[in-house]
Amino acid sequence: MIDKNISDEQLILLLQDVYNPGYFSLLVQRHEKYILRKCMSYVKSEDVAEDLCQEILIKLFINIKSFKGEARFSTWLFSIIHNTCIDHLRKNKKNVRQVITEKMAEEVAEMIEGVDEVPEELSIKILDNLLDEISPEEKMILLLKYKEKHPIKDIQLTLGLSESAVKMRLKRAKSKVNKLYQTYRSKQKS
Repeated sequence: MIDKNISDEQLILLLQDVYNPGYFSLLVQRHEKYILRKCMSYVKSEDVAEDLCQEILIKLFINIKSFKGEARFSTWLFSIIHNTCIDHLRKNKKNVRQVITEKMAEEVAEMIEGVDEVPEELSIKILDNLLDEISPEEKMILLLKYKEKHPIKDIQLTLGLSESAVKMRLKRAKSKVNKLYQTYRSKQKS
């Protein structure tokens, strides 16, 4: 009998030790709706999102042994979801940039110092320009930190970076967002 209150991390340790279909089934029950919801935020099509969800569950099953338990399972799972969806968008010539911009638009105000709210059209414009200036890894760090609200420690472990590297990349990206915002504000005043 499987203890339903067991943590995801403990469940994965059990799966890594001895494969039991019940353990994996419990993991799927807990996260399938979350995975589907995240996929929908990238592709906007229920059928495609369901296909991506199945692909992610297969990747999860195949890669379960590579989970080291250093970061939270949710952070590791998000990186699989994000990478799978971005790969899908690239293969299908979708505008990856537009999807990431839409996903982060609401969080721009959090990244700008001393501002409570940024008009939506301005935040989309800032993000559009920002995405020209930062790497895919920096985009993922911003999504993990500001959209998904993962702690730096989890981001560090998931991406295989030092804590100082994660903080520095977040600081640089935030600095770019602030600089772009100040540029737009000064243009508006002129």
